[in-house]
Amino acid sequence: MSSKDAVERAKYEPLRSKPPEPVSDALETMPYGLYIVGSRSEDGQPNCMMADWLMQVSFEPRLLLCSLENDATTLKNIRATGVFSVNVLPADAGELAAKFAQPRDASKIKGRSAEASAVIYDKLQDVSHTPGAQTQCPLLDDALAWLECRAEQFIEAGDHTLVIGRVLDGAVLRDGEPLTQRMLGWSYGG
Repeated sequence: MSSKDAVERAKYEPLRSKPPEPVSDALETMPYGLYIVGSRSEDGQPNCMMADWLMQVSFEPRLLLCSLENDATTLKNIRATGVFSVNVLPADAGELAAKFAQPRDASKIKGRSAEASAVIYDKLQDVSHTPGAQTQCPLLDDALAWLECRAEQFIEAGDHTLVIGRVLDGAVLRDGEPLTQRMLGWSYGG
């Protein structure tokens, strides 16, 4: 499968109703990066998901905020273990991003057949990664940079939960620009 085909396959319908409304349109103009948030279950099973609502919120201590859907496997894992990783994707990683564009549990996508809804995706299959030394959460070999974090706060925010994590370690793996939704034509705003 070509990179272009993988990116096209990964596009999804926005979670809001149609037709678009002015507020949704305005929110969709905001630029978002694409990050792969890694976690692990209590028994050590690695997991990753795509997140785009992520930002640094403090210099001292270094804190990140990540917004996760309330029913996300990653949020469940972070609550159980207290740790997570963040992988910053390079601009040319559209095909890699596509591997993480759908939920682990296919039943989260409404309208799928019973058979299609029963699928549990191993999004790390065929993706080179290593467990982080601080968290044992996945660090992607092809990332632009990575961070390891310890969760310090969980804040309920509508259908998402804000996780504030203290940065424990991190590194830049290569020079380059980070991947954004706009580069791929994706949207998760509104």
